[in-house]
Amino acid sequence: MNCKLRRLDLLRNAQKSDCELHVWYQDKVKGEPSQRIFRCHQVMLISSSEEFERLIRDTEFQKNKGVIKVDDASPSAYEALLLYIYTYEVCNAVTIDMCGDLMLLAQRYNMLDFFDCYIDKLARQDWPMEVVLQIFNLASEHNHLALTDLVAKKILPIATQVLTDNSFLTLSVKDLKALMTILKKEQILSDLQLLTALQNYQEVNNLRYDNMEQFQLFVDVTHLFNDVLFEVDGTLVLPVEEEIIIRENESVTSEAERNSL
Repeated sequence: MNCKLRRLDLLRNAQKSDCELHVWYQDKVKGEPSQRIFRCHQVMLISSSEEFERLIRDTEFQKNKGVIKVDDASPSAYEALLLYIYTYEVCNAVTIDMCGDLMLLAQRYNMLDFFDCYIDKLARQDWPMEVVLQIFNLASEHNHLALTDLVAKKILPIATQVLTDNSFLTLSVKDLKALMTILKKEQILSDLQLLTALQNYQEVNNLRYDNMEQFQLFVDVTHLFNDVLFEVDGTLVLPVEEEIIIRENESVTSEAERNSL
C-alpha cells in the first residue's frame, strides 16, 4: 500500500486517531441542528495549518477532550479539506455548489493550495450558466484571479448564444452585472451589442423609476460603459455606433497614456 492510500485509510477507518472534528450543520430533513464527526490525527492537522495548530493548543481543546467544534462550512466541505490534508488531492466528488465553502475554508486555514487543487478539478466539469455567474460574483468578492479567469473561459464559448436566445433576461441584476463585466472585459461583442441587450433586459423586466431599488442596480450595471444616457422615463438610450467607436478609441488612448507614465 503506498503512502497516500495508507493515510487515506487512517482517515477513513480512524486508525490511531487522537482527536475529533465535529462539524455542526442544519439538517434540512430533521429541521434541527446536527453534526458529523471526523476522527483525525493531531499531527496531520497541525502539519497542514497554523490555524489547526492554534485550535489544538487552545485550552478549549483539552476541556472538550480532544474535540474541535466548527460550524462555518458544510460537512462535505470539511471532508474535502481533510482528504486534501491526508492525501494532497481533492479526492471526493466536489461540486460547484461547494465553491463558497471551500474558498472560506482555504482562507480560514491558510491552505490556498487546497483551493487551487479544487479549481483544477472543477475546470473539467460542465457549468450551468447560473452557476457560472454565481461563481464569478464569488471570485470578484474575494478578488480571486485564477477563479475569475476560469469563469471567463467557461462563459465565453456560449456568450453570444446567451444574448441571442434571450436566456439572460431571467437573470438577477447582480448576475447580469457579472455577465456584462466578463463580456465587456473580453471584448468579444461590441459595446453597442451589449447595450442593446441591456436595453432589452430593462424593457422585459420593467426597470424604471417606479421600481427605484432595482432601477438603481440596473444603472450601476450601465456604469461599465462610458457616458450612458437615459430618457426622461428612465429608458436606456442607445448611442449611435459612431459615438461608441469614438468613446472606445478615447478609452484605449487614455489607457495607453496611463501605462506610459
